[in-house]
Amino acid sequence: AWYPLGHGDKPLLESPVITALAKKYGKNPGQIILRFENQEGFIVLPKSTHEKRIKGNIDIFDFKLTDEEMKSMEALDTGKGHHDPDAPGVAEMLLANFKVHD
Repeated sequence: AWYPLGHGDKPLLESPVITALAKKYGKNPGQIILRFENQEGFIVLPKSTHEKRIKGNIDIFDFKLTDEEMKSMEALDTGKGHHDPDAPGVAEMLLANFKVHD
């Protein structure tokens, strides 16, 4: 899953690749990311309580990213998510809060 939209991943939302695509298609960076995810075949469940964002989240079907554009967005993947499962204390927190063993 790609987790940046509502969680302020400013470097991603301001990435030159994404902002150039947003300008080209007359969309905002979030819409470009949602379109990318949709074209990749991901099930996307965007959430917002703001009417403008809710409408924008569905307004991603009037354009299609080219294969080259998709590859340029794929190249933004750093291989590391927002959360580091190996960070100190994560395993202990999970074991204390979830039943993971019988």
